[in-house]
Amino acid sequence: MLGGLEQKIMEILWTSSESLKPSAVLSQMKGDYAYTTIMTVLKRMVDKKLVKRQLKGNTYFYRALTNKATFASGCLDDLFCRILDSYGDLAIASFKKILASH
Repeated sequence: MLGGLEQKIMEILWTSSESLKPSAVLSQMKGDYAYTTIMTVLKRMVDKKLVKRQLKGNTYFYRALTNKATFASGCLDDLFCRILDSYGDLAIASFKKILASH
């Protein structure tokens, strides 16, 4: 799962057709963020293997390693498995109840 700022950054990277430098990410951010904050979060996301970093000249460019659907699917699979491991039949019954109400 992503933190709030990570989610905002990933949304920008997922919608971009090309790798972005931190200043390009920052320019698309809503809110008042420092350039160094964006750089730090991008570096941490590289460490978490969420994004790839490539040096071009003396500037790093970043891109998402997977598309949004693939990332979300992996997160949801993990979440559902943990819920089922912890709550078993109760989790299934609750999920069925929610599905029936939608």
